[in-house]
Amino acid sequence: MLTPAIEGIRLTLHVLAAAIWVGGQLTLGGLVPSLRRLGSEATAAVTKAFGRLAWPAYAVLLITGLWNYSSFNMNKVSLAWKIVVGIKITVALLAGVAAYLHQRAKSKAGIAAWGGISGITSVAALALGVFLAG
Repeated sequence: MLTPAIEGIRLTLHVLAAAIWVGGQLTLGGLVPSLRRLGSEATAAVTKAFGRLAWPAYAVLLITGLWNYSSFNMNKVSLAWKIVVGIKITVALLAGVAAYLHQRAKSKAGIAAWGGISGITSVAALALGVFLAG
């Protein structure tokens, strides 16, 4: 009876990684205005530290997401479920691309735009995951 334990581990890793990736973005978004008052070095140090946590969490999200997907019998799920999974995968990948572009942006407008897109797509992927699990 290892299957329930393995499923529990898989889902725990996925939810923990989502908490770090999505929750961290929201938390950092709230902290940045205060960090800016301390100077650009403080903001850079904190965002760099967050990246050391966030990117491994994102990798865990992708790996456990594929693991979750592979655990379903595709002959027994509805077309609507398959469509939502496809949308979730697309949105999750867009979140990663937007976060990467946010980190690489040089202009304030680019930083703001890509950060906003990354945050919105990350929250959307989280919500779609909740709908799929329901």
